[in-house]
Amino acid sequence: MDSLYIGVDVGSGSVRAGLFTASGDLQHVAVKEIRINNPEPGYYEQSSDEIWNAVAYTVKEVTKNVDEEKIASISFCATCSLVAIGETNKPVSINKDDDSSEWNIVMWMDHRAHDEADFINSTGHNVLQYVGGSISLEMETPKLLWLKKNLPSRYNNTRHFFDLGDFLRWKATGSLRRSVCCLGCKWTFVNSPTGSSWDESYFREIGIEDVLPKIGVTISFPGDTDQISLDAAATLGLSRFTKVGFSMIDAHSGVLGMLGCHNQEDLDSGLTDAAERLSIICGTSNCHMALNRKSMLVPGVWGPYYGVILNDFYLSEGGQSAAGKLLDHVVMSHTAYPALLEAVGSHGKVLSKLEGLLSTIAANQNEIATLTSDLHIWPDFHGNRSPLANPTLKGMVSGLTLSTSVEDLAVVYLATIQALAYGSRHIKDVMEKAGHKFTELVLCGGLIKSKLFVQMHADILDLPVVIPACTEPVLLGAAMSAAAAASSDLTLIDVVARMAGGCTKVQPRREDKTYHDKKYQVFLKMVEDQVQYRKIMSD
Repeated sequence: MDSLYIGVDVGSGSVRAGLFTASGDLQHVAVKEIRINNPEPGYYEQSSDEIWNAVAYTVKEVTKNVDEEKIASISFCATCSLVAIGETNKPVSINKDDDSSEWNIVMWMDHRAHDEADFINSTGHNVLQYVGGSISLEMETPKLLWLKKNLPSRYNNTRHFFDLGDFLRWKATGSLRRSVCCLGCKWTFVNSPTGSSWDESYFREIGIEDVLPKIGVTISFPGDTDQISLDAAATLGLSRFTKVGFSMIDAHSGVLGMLGCHNQEDLDSGLTDAAERLSIICGTSNCHMALNRKSMLVPGVWGPYYGVILNDFYLSEGGQSAAGKLLDHVVMSHTAYPALLEAVGSHGKVLSKLEGLLSTIAANQNEIATLTSDLHIWPDFHGNRSPLANPTLKGMVSGLTLSTSVEDLAVVYLATIQALAYGSRHIKDVMEKAGHKFTELVLCGGLIKSKLFVQMHADILDLPVVIPACTEPVLLGAAMSAAAAASSDLTLIDVVARMAGGCTKVQPRREDKTYHDKKYQVFLKMVEDQVQYRKIMSD
C-alpha cells in the first residue's frame, strides 16, 4: 500500500493542509482562514483554539474519501508566534485589556516588545552574536520579558510557552519535546556540532530565568518522530498509528521544500550546490534563507543556526518585515484604488491590471523598469529586519506628484516591487561579504504569482530565479518532515531527494543592469538620509 503524508502550514491569515504521495506529488489542498486581533498599533494576537480547530478542518478535508490507514504521518510548520498555555492546558490570555479573552498568541509580527528588545540588546550578551548582533522584537524572549513586566499574573499562570509549531506538535502527540528549529532560531537556544543547551546566564541577565522550566528542556531534531495521541487521532480523523514529524517554522519548511528542486538542465550539468542557493519565501513578510556547511556570522542577519533544517548544515536567515503586506498597503492607499477595485472586482485582479498597464505605458517590455527613474522607495514601513536590524526605521518615498490616475498607481506599484528587490539585494550583498556565494535565487510564496516581482528580483540581484514546480513548497517541506518520521530506513536528505520535484528558471535581463545599479545607489542613500534626519531632529 502506497503511503501518503500530510503537511500542515499555519500562516498569518490561514491554515493550509496538503496531502502528498511518496514521490512528492500534491494530491489535495485545503485552506481555512483564521482571525488576527489588532487591538492597537503594533499589537497582533491570535487564538490557539481557533487555529487547532482550523487544523482539524483542513486535515479532514484533504483526507476525505482516503483510507486512514494510507496516511503514514503528519507534520506541522507555523509562523514563529508565542503561545501561552495554563495549568489546565487551557489558553492564557495575552491581551492586556482582557484576561478572559481567547487571544493567547503573540504573533510574530507583534511589535509591543520594543523597549524590552532595546534592553536586551544593551546587555551585549554573547548569545546576541547568533541574531546578527541584536535581537529582534519579533523574537520570543523580548515578548516573554514584556509579558512578565506588563501581565505578571498571566505570565506566572502560564505552564507552557510554545512556539506555534511546537504547540501544534504537542496538541497532536502530548510530547513536550521542542523543535531545535523553533528554539534555535527564535528563542536563543544554542545548538552546535558538539552539543546544545540554553545559556542560563542570558535568562538571568535579562530577568526571566524563571521561564526556563516553561519553555522546554527536551529537544527534537530534523527527522525525529513521535506517535499521534488517541485524542488527536480522533480530532483529526487519522489512524492511531499515524506518526508525527519534526515541526518547523513555516519559512524554514519552505527552504526544505525548495532545496532539491531541479530541471533537466540541472541534471545534465550537475545539480547546484544547496549552499549556492539563496531561498526567499515571499509572503506577508519575506524570509531570505541560506544553508552552508560552514559557520558564518553575518551582521544584521540571524544565525548561523546549526542543524535547524538539515543536520550538519548551518542556516543564515535575513528578511523583510513587510513585503506582501507592504504592496497591499501601498496599492490600497492610492486614491485610484477604490474605483479600480470596483471596476475589476477583486484585489488580485487589481494587481494583474496594474502589471498589464505597465506594459502599455512603456514603449516596449524592456523599458518597464525605467518608468521609476524619478520615483524611489525605501520599503521599511514596518522597520528593517535585515541587514540593518533596526525596527525603528520608517518607509520613505521620493518623487510623488499630485496625480490620481491609475497609471500613476501602476508606477508606484512597480517602484514598490523594485524597492523590495533592492532590499533583497542589500541582504545578499551583506551575506556575500561575510563569505556566502550565491549563483541562484529560489522563490516561493504568494508573491511569485507576479511575473513582474520574479523578473525584478532576477534583474536587480543579477541571478537566475528558480521557481519550484510544486506550487506549495512550504507544505511540501512539512510533508517531507512527515515522510522522514514514517520511514525506518530513509534519512531526511534521502526524502528531500525523492520528493523535491522539478522547477523552471527565469534569467536576468542584463540590459537594465546599469539602471538598477544607479537605483540601488539611491536606495542606500535614502536610509543614510533618514539617519541624518533623525540626528538633526535629536540635536
